[in-house]
Amino acid sequence: MSENTIERIVPELPIWVDRRLVSFNFCDWAQEEFIPSSLEEHRSRCDFVKRRLLLSAGLVPELKMPQNAPQISDGKLYHGVIIKDVSIETMPGLRLTGSLFLPEKAQFPVPGILSPHGHWQNGRVHHAENGGVVMRCFELARLGFAVFAYDMIGYNENNDLPHSWQIDFKRRADVAGVSTFGLQTANSMRALDFLCSLDEVDERRIGCTGASGGASQTWFIAALDERIKVAAPVCMLSSHFQGGCPCEEGPLLRTTGLTSFDIVSAIAPRPLMLPGVTGDWTNLNPEYEIPALEAIYKLYNAEKNVHSFYCEDVHNYNRRTREHIYAFLMRELMGVDRGNTIPEEDIAPPPPELLWHSGTKPEPATESSAENALSRISSFLADGIFDIGNDFENFKKRKRELLRMMLETGTPPACSVVERVLYQKCEINGAILQGRTFSRRSVGDFVTSLELKPPQSDGKNSMTVVISDTSWKEFLPGGARFDVTQKFIESHQPALIVEPLGTGSSAWQLKHAIRNTPAHSAAFDQPFFSMRVQDVITVCTRLQEKGVEDITLVSSASSAPVALAAAALMQLPIVCDLDGVDDSTWLSELNFQPLIGRLGGIAALLMLNSDPRNVFSNVPQKFAEFLR
Repeated sequence: MSENTIERIVPELPIWVDRRLVSFNFCDWAQEEFIPSSLEEHRSRCDFVKRRLLLSAGLVPELKMPQNAPQISDGKLYHGVIIKDVSIETMPGLRLTGSLFLPEKAQFPVPGILSPHGHWQNGRVHHAENGGVVMRCFELARLGFAVFAYDMIGYNENNDLPHSWQIDFKRRADVAGVSTFGLQTANSMRALDFLCSLDEVDERRIGCTGASGGASQTWFIAALDERIKVAAPVCMLSSHFQGGCPCEEGPLLRTTGLTSFDIVSAIAPRPLMLPGVTGDWTNLNPEYEIPALEAIYKLYNAEKNVHSFYCEDVHNYNRRTREHIYAFLMRELMGVDRGNTIPEEDIAPPPPELLWHSGTKPEPATESSAENALSRISSFLADGIFDIGNDFENFKKRKRELLRMMLETGTPPACSVVERVLYQKCEINGAILQGRTFSRRSVGDFVTSLELKPPQSDGKNSMTVVISDTSWKEFLPGGARFDVTQKFIESHQPALIVEPLGTGSSAWQLKHAIRNTPAHSAAFDQPFFSMRVQDVITVCTRLQEKGVEDITLVSSASSAPVALAAAALMQLPIVCDLDGVDDSTWLSELNFQPLIGRLGGIAALLMLNSDPRNVFSNVPQKFAEFLR
């Protein structure tokens, strides 16, 4: 070994920290809203919004949802309104529960209203001065609507799972593609199906309204399903607050910069009512969000479909707000114009005892019921995920597209990748080892690596890329991986030892990483795993630009999932030691990847790399069948 040695590839100084670790999104940041310049651009954005919502909800790939018959009680009469208990098994481990309000005397079918309740203390049975959930359902039914109020996860009869999840439980669920956001979205979709299926309801005239978290659910379902003809999300839309509960922030939902404004704008050109107040995050609605929405609706010549009500008040769905919503829904769904407000009747709302299915408050979820529900839902989501059909290549193509969407990786234009060469180098038995970094212009990332150029390797148009799970120093004399270096030298094979983000000499950078709270990180922060896969893609893109035609990836241990994903996306040959590799890797800090269970985890990555060129050793028995 020569006297010249490589002490380090990059200095351990904060200024050398990968910018991706300090660039992040946050629910309370003020966002600049995207206003498309053309109708085509907006429709393209709407398609993106829908794809992202479905992905985050764990509903991609598409599920074959069971069509279980709803259980509907005979009903109880209260001041001219018939109230029926409703319960539907949406999927194994998940129920849709709620109350159906029907006008006693009406000429059916009548318009239908979905009523998600939001984070009021008692959910759909809540009634207080600032948040009258029950009262709006009751009054709308007296006005001639059919109203279905349904429980959020963890409220009232929907009590198999709690609404707030412990972090370890949430991480396991995120990996499987299970979240309160996804389950509530699935239930909203099923609730809409149920409401439209009723003989008493005119499915051509459906509206949806809720406040706070119920407003978020309103715009989620309205953006996904155009059967919602009218939406009234109350006290929620803001450019400086995206939503504070994981039920509004599904896994990977915000990592692309998607905002609530994007989702609401996808409702255009359908009529929209947006009440706001001075005392919460909707305080700038008249100045900012409403004009921005009108600009989008103008693309459809429908700016008159944007309605708002704004006043000095606190966060609410109180009587004053409700009276504006009654008039809006009557005008848009019944064609009856009774002015800007319809006064609410002075009748006490139905009591909780009349709405709870058993007449008493249901018991909350337990740890046992939550684990059972998660197990059943996860099994349902995984069912059929490896159904190949008669076209394996098309199956792999769809899986690659889904993987790329989950990881948000892309092959950068080769000219945008910068390769930096260190002056320091060392010599081992005639082989030259030199540190190199790779980065993409204007991104601020960099990948540390060590190039090994054996003697007599000139003219070789190949490169073995070792995806290391340890420091490059372990490949030098005295290191645990020096035997690997010796084999490359003996075979005169050029190699590049790559340290993906957080590995080896780049591991120190993780202490500088800025992350959201554990409850929000999966929604807002790009996972380390996706960054690590991108690192490999970036390096290989540069090698291809340099004319290296024969690239083979080599990996083992904790780096194996990274290499498998990169090889699948770039369709490169791979040599991989799978000793000790299983799906528990997704829970580790570096390899945590939300939603990967909806792809199929390690088994899916192996199927994507099913190729005669590839070599796998120490394959666990449970994965052997996936290597065709």
